[in-house]
Amino acid sequence: MTLIEVVTALGIMTIMMAAMLAALMQTRRLASASVAQNCALTIVQGYIEQLKNTPLQQFVNASPTDTQNNPQLTTSFVLPTLKDQSTTVIQLSTTPSSVALSTMAAATPGTTPTGVVDNLQSFDMDSRAAAGTTTWAAIWPNANTTLTAYPSTTPGKSDLHMDFWVQISDLTPTSPSKFKAYGLVIFYTWQYVDGGRIKFARDSVRTVRSAVQTF
Repeated sequence: MTLIEVVTALGIMTIMMAAMLAALMQTRRLASASVAQNCALTIVQGYIEQLKNTPLQQFVNASPTDTQNNPQLTTSFVLPTLKDQSTTVIQLSTTPSSVALSTMAAATPGTTPTGVVDNLQSFDMDSRAAAGTTTWAAIWPNANTTLTAYPSTTPGKSDLHMDFWVQISDLTPTSPSKFKAYGLVIFYTWQYVDGGRIKFARDSVRTVRSAVQTF
C-alpha cells in the first residue's frame, strides 16, 4: 500500500469513528432526558394519587363541619402529601382558582406568573458527594422565593429539580353537595442537563374527584 492509500484509509476510519461517537453521545443525551421525564411524571402521578385519597375537607380547605359546601379555593392553602415512604410531610401549596389555567399553561419555564405559587423540590439522582451543590436562586431565578424550598437551599447539582403548580377548581357550583366534583391540575416543570446544557421541560396532569375518596 502506498502512503496516500494509508492516509486515505485513516481519514475514512476517522470520519466513521467520529460519526459513531456522535451517535452514541446523542443516544445517551436522549436516554438521560427520557429518564428525567419519566421520573418527573412518576413523581407527579404519586402526588395525584395521594391527593385523590385526601379527606375532602383538606382537599378543598373546608371546615370539618361542612366538608363539601364551603371550599376556600380562591386563596392559597396547604395540601399534605408524602415525598416518600418516610414520615416527612411535604406540603404542596395551591394556586388560587382565580388564576387562569391559560396563564399557567403559557408561562415560560423558570418564570412564575403573578399569583401562581411555586413548590420547589429536589429528588436525589446522584448521592455522590462529588455531585456538589447549588442554590435554588440559581436553579429557579424567577421562582416565588417566599416559599421554603425542600429539603434545603443547596440541592445537589445532578439532582432532579422540579417545580409544581397545583390548582383545585369547583366543577359543580350549582349542584347539591353530594354531587360535588372538583378538578385538580398540576403543572410541573423539571430541570435536566442535556449535553452539559441546563434545560427546562414542562407538562401537566389533570384529574377529577368527588366527595368519595378514590383508592
